[in-house]
Amino acid sequence: MQSKEIDKVKARIVWGSTPAGTTFGGGAEPGTKEFFENVLKKRSTYELPFLFELIPSSSFRGMKVLEVGCGAGYDAYEFCRNGADYIGIDIAPENIERTKKHLSFYGYFPTILEGDAENLQFENDEFDVVFSNGVLHHTPDIEKSFKEAYRVLKKNGEFWVILYHKNSFFYWLTLFLISHILLMGFLKRSIRERLSMIEFTASDELPLVNVYSRRILRKHLKNAGFNIEKLWIRRLIREDFPMSSLPYVAGFLKNLWLAIPQRWLNFLGKRFGWYVIARARKM
Repeated sequence: MQSKEIDKVKARIVWGSTPAGTTFGGGAEPGTKEFFENVLKKRSTYELPFLFELIPSSSFRGMKVLEVGCGAGYDAYEFCRNGADYIGIDIAPENIERTKKHLSFYGYFPTILEGDAENLQFENDEFDVVFSNGVLHHTPDIEKSFKEAYRVLKKNGEFWVILYHKNSFFYWLTLFLISHILLMGFLKRSIRERLSMIEFTASDELPLVNVYSRRILRKHLKNAGFNIEKLWIRRLIREDFPMSSLPYVAGFLKNLWLAIPQRWLNFLGKRFGWYVIARARKM
């Protein structure tokens, strides 16, 4: 089996056993309404409060929307709630049933299918919007997935994508400088292997994790044919830094760090945050 296919098999195992948002589930069982609402609350107030400020889901009412990588259905809920004609796909078959069950609690029954971002099972020029949040940095050939998004979009259709940002505090300070260099993680593993360890999973597999600078993201989008309309950088929270967990940081310094207002981190996050978000268009 080729390495790209191995990465996809691992992705099915990881996200099938551990749906995105599990760490915010409060111990509730995935597939339950309690789990879904716990994760929704944490995402909207702490993890991704900026998401639907930048991506106006209410403006997609009546539009045909494809979500690539629906996970357990968090963003699907927003699209359905705002009247989009929504279709979701996910590489993990377990997520198909999870999303259907979660959305059914609110009376939504959209089409949810198993699918591969690099080989979409839809016709050309079919969708008004293609959306993917925190998914395509796990795919082996991101440019191919962008080209597939371009193919299935109608003329003038929008592509929204959210990826891990390489030029972030979390990547260069916490993962690379502290974990990989100062704590000598390089003696045990490569930086790529260290990246794979950031994802929480109940399985024995580690997923492929890539990071992208704004320049590289622009390059991939242009190569796929897109006109890039806007790029944003967002999300910087205390957990992105090593201060609270390093054993040699004195207690009073940790307390001082915890006292920093989140609004200051939000300001820095617009340049050094962990997510890079793009809005592109098929012209």
